[in-house]
Amino acid sequence: MSELFKTIVDKSPLGVLIYDKTLGEVVYTNQTLRDWGIFETPFVENLLNLQNGELEYKGHFFKVQTFEEEGKRVFLLEDITPLKTYQRAKKDFVANVSHELKTPISVIASVAETLFYEEEDPVKRRFLERILKRSKEMEALVQDLLILAALESKEGKVIWEEVDLHRLVEEVFQNLKEVAEGKKVSLLNMVPENTLCTCDEHKLFILLKNLVENAIKYNREGGKVWVKTYTKGGYRVIEVSDTGIGIPKKHLPLIFERFYRVDKSRSREIRGTGLGLSIVKHIALIHGGKVDVESEEGKGSSFKVYIPLRGEKTFRGK
Repeated sequence: MSELFKTIVDKSPLGVLIYDKTLGEVVYTNQTLRDWGIFETPFVENLLNLQNGELEYKGHFFKVQTFEEEGKRVFLLEDITPLKTYQRAKKDFVANVSHELKTPISVIASVAETLFYEEEDPVKRRFLERILKRSKEMEALVQDLLILAALESKEGKVIWEEVDLHRLVEEVFQNLKEVAEGKKVSLLNMVPENTLCTCDEHKLFILLKNLVENAIKYNREGGKVWVKTYTKGGYRVIEVSDTGIGIPKKHLPLIFERFYRVDKSRSREIRGTGLGLSIVKHIALIHGGKVDVESEEGKGSSFKVYIPLRGEKTFRGK
């Protein structure tokens, strides 16, 4: 390595480490990495066990890229500790504010509901109804924020158990029965009875409830929502489909982001927290899975949730 090139690499904001696979040792580190004060055996061992991705070490966070050249592994490390610190502070702030808002909003909703049913004056009832409706929407928003905060913290760990998917889908449908009847939407459970999935039952219920509720709300009157499941490439795939309004193609990569709205005027009319699909994505990820979507405007959408198989089998009734 020429002195000029070494000087350039040393002044780079990226940490650089070169590992010789034949010698089985580190043969180069640049000045940036050494200045971070973490160049030690455990750090190198963690780095060698990583391909591309993120690495946390002693309170530092790094985005890591790696490639191989002439028997050597080259690691490029970007210090993203400030970004991670900011993200964590933002999440903590949202979680704390949500906790603080939960009680007063619940009190407002409870008082408004009591007054509404006791009030006989139609004008006052209309005002109380508006207060009650908006406070219920705020309750839903706070609840979704708390769910996201829990998923992103240690509370987000998965409690693994074998779950009967047919039964779980039936419970979700029962929970949303009134919403579906209000839009005259048919709910079809196409999951065979006694189909098992190893997952966190409570979290998967939340995931399915969000997907089915969206499928109802953004459906046409008299439409259909159906849930089916199958195995593919080591995953249990749970598919929630509808005959709704569909999602424009340009919006598909963004719909799992928090508060993202495909059609703001339509969303205001239907009302929702804008967090449902973000919750779905987080629950799939903490299971080691993923979520995908296919959609066509005017024809409907299909959301596919992939949960890794863990040895469970599909069996039929006793």
